[in-house]
Amino acid sequence: MNRRQYLTRAGAGTLALAALAGCLDDLSRSESTTSAADRTGERELSRAAGTLNEAALALDIEDGGVGDSEDVEFDPDEPTGLIDDARGHLETAAAELDDERTPDAETLETYADILEALVAVTETITDEELESDADTVFDANGEERNLEDASETVDRWMGELEAVEVRHGGAVSDYEALDGDRFEELARIDPTDLEDGIDALGGVLDSLVTLVDGFDSMLDGYAALEDGQESVENEAYERAEAAFGDAKSAFETARETFDGDEHSPARLCDQFEMARCQSGHLTAAAEAFEEAAVTAESGDLLTANQRERDAERSLEAADGCTE
Repeated sequence: MNRRQYLTRAGAGTLALAALAGCLDDLSRSESTTSAADRTGERELSRAAGTLNEAALALDIEDGGVGDSEDVEFDPDEPTGLIDDARGHLETAAAELDDERTPDAETLETYADILEALVAVTETITDEELESDADTVFDANGEERNLEDASETVDRWMGELEAVEVRHGGAVSDYEALDGDRFEELARIDPTDLEDGIDALGGVLDSLVTLVDGFDSMLDGYAALEDGQESVENEAYERAEAAFGDAKSAFETARETFDGDEHSPARLCDQFEMARCQSGHLTAAAEAFEEAAVTAESGDLLTANQRERDAERSLEAADGCTE
């Protein structure tokens, strides 16, 4: 596998951990000059810092990030292995150093926790299945309308994103608890570079959460649309009107959700564009179906048929958004 290590850029902003890479090239596995008495502990502390810096480098992507590239691959094994190695060095250092150096070891443990969380976030937002999963939702508008598969897909994504949001929130909290001066002295990295990297990853994660939240509203609309159409077949026009009204509201919510993301990364741009396109046409379809049900209930079947044809054209337009 051609591995591209990944952290990310969000929108037009440059990810700080990309800048961090330049600072780390000369620091990997660096060692401090210490006295013979505390040589082992200091050496292991220094090795832990250098190995964690290597893990940070392994989270950097060549030539940009998800904000610049539509094809991003990420293998979490390298940074995860480095973090595990660093924890081994820290365990030895903690056993060898005096108690007064405990805060130093704890600071690097926190650094390891942050990087570990960033690996989890990065692995989720670079999931290769994202595009095909999005297509499952878009295809729910087609003739076969497999809402069950689409619902399972969205539920899975929502669960994964909820878990990784917790991990990212933990990274933010850990960073805020860091002694910045101590961290910079030990790792020889500007802590604001790490902060900016955390923030940038959070921006990409927020975009993905927005996309999936919008998908969830679209599925509510699909279900209501299906209920309305079944009610029309049974000539239960009043129930159909209510169902189509629910569908319109759900699709409007989806469109508003998609519109709320102003800086989606390149990898998600196509999905956002298709989602906005579909939700707009689906809103129009639901509104036309609602009006058709109202006029059918009043006995104006000619107008009802016309509005139903308008709705069908909007559904076709929504299906065309993915072409």
